[in-house]
Amino acid sequence: MTRHLNRGRRLLLSAACVALLAGCGARGLVRPDLAGNNKEAPKQVLVVPADFVITEITFGKTEERVVSAERKASKTFTQHVQDLGVSKENGKERSFDLIDFDQLTQDEQETVLQHRALFATMVSQMLLVKEDAVDAWATKAKYFDYTLGAGMADLAKAHQLDRALFVVGKDKVRSTSRKVFDAVTSVLPIGESLSSQPAAVVLGVVELQTGNILMFDSDMAKRKALTDDDDVKAMAEAVLTDFRRTIKPRDGSK
Repeated sequence: MTRHLNRGRRLLLSAACVALLAGCGARGLVRPDLAGNNKEAPKQVLVVPADFVITEITFGKTEERVVSAERKASKTFTQHVQDLGVSKENGKERSFDLIDFDQLTQDEQETVLQHRALFATMVSQMLLVKEDAVDAWATKAKYFDYTLGAGMADLAKAHQLDRALFVVGKDKVRSTSRKVFDAVTSVLPIGESLSSQPAAVVLGVVELQTGNILMFDSDMAKRKALTDDDDVKAMAEAVLTDFRRTIKPRDGSK
């Protein structure tokens, strides 16, 4: 019985893939050596296009990918991160530069996107660690040591890149026919309404030379949707908030 409950818990957490990055406290997983101040803060940070999966629930409860919405959300998100990166913070220039993904060659972009896909496959496990869902992995949260490998080392050297921001997420929305159906059935005694779910987004700050994941953070983006531009921009602002938190111990800023 206990084994079945634990299995159900793991599946539930994996399916949730929770996420908006709220940038507060020590909620995320941070590599232990990041707490030291013996290394310089990153100067060149690559902004990798966000990988969003948006599905639409139809009248018959089937789910279909909405590729146009995915591309729009990714473009809005990435552009807003770039816009925020060139602005000043508290009247001072930022201590790091955000590098546009388009500056890389086609082959280099493919290499980075392969590592983004690898990061995405690790998300469910890292969420289990973050949420203390598996007792045997309790030490992983304290001694966080996940890595994507050194496959981006040459790229980092060629462009003098220090870090990369990897963002992946999911959202589930309802089609117009589904919304109408839910509105009707929700008022009936036996009605069953299928509400749209909050967006799920996760962030990884990766050291390009080694592939080490320096930080992983996530939170439930309540009442936010990847199909809403304002919500997507709010998530982008939260990403930079979390990223700044990872470099504070290294550059001494508050």
